[in-house]
Amino acid sequence: MDIVKARALIDSIYGEADWVDALCRLSPRKAIGLAYVAEGIFNRSSLPERVKHFILFVIYLSQGRPELARLHAQLARKAGASAEELLETLEVFLPSRGVHMYSEGLRLIGVDVRSIAPVDDREGGHEPVDVADMLAYFEGVLHGLPAFITLLAEHKAELLQGYYILRSENLREGVLAHKYKELLLVALNTSERYTEGARIHVVNALENGATPEDVIDAMTTAILSGGVPGWIEGSKAFMAGEAAVSRSAAGETARVG
Repeated sequence: MDIVKARALIDSIYGEADWVDALCRLSPRKAIGLAYVAEGIFNRSSLPERVKHFILFVIYLSQGRPELARLHAQLARKAGASAEELLETLEVFLPSRGVHMYSEGLRLIGVDVRSIAPVDDREGGHEPVDVADMLAYFEGVLHGLPAFITLLAEHKAELLQGYYILRSENLREGVLAHKYKELLLVALNTSERYTEGARIHVVNALENGATPEDVIDAMTTAILSGGVPGWIEGSKAFMAGEAAVSRSAAGETARVG
């Protein structure tokens, strides 16, 4: 790879930035190394290109880097993403990253939400769910009942109700496949070096149709925005999550036998 191709690859991911120019002029071999990383992530991929851009969009958004977030929202659209997919991508993070990420993301993606048909009013309500049923749901998706759930059940049942609605609604099959939503959470948790969160969503991604290659693909995409340390923690989450799925499958086989 020469420096011209390297520069084009780096620009396609980070935009035409001063630091890219400096790296290419002053340290061309290192720029070529970075370009090989980018090529390995985007051109050796099991995930669709638009999903890679969803990943980088939400990571840069969470890091407070609006220009790069906007760039990857645009690149996702160029790769075939619909406005509805971008909106669902944002909604995935309402429970875990809050309203600011959603509102800022809406501003950056440039979608006229008034042009999208609203949900039928009949689907707008949500009857309260018993605490026992919510705990059963969380035990299933979190593979246990951590203290942050049981304490809410005991002391803040209404808050738990809201978290349950947001999480269960956001992570169901939609215009964006459930497995991709789990992989978005895998990637963001990897970039933030939140190993336990990544592990939980590795398991859920694998249980909802993602392949091990998909999971590694999502995790390594985060290298472009967070460097190798996130992947180091992500690799631990991957190994633990894959082992948990294997144990569960072995247990199911033993019960059937």
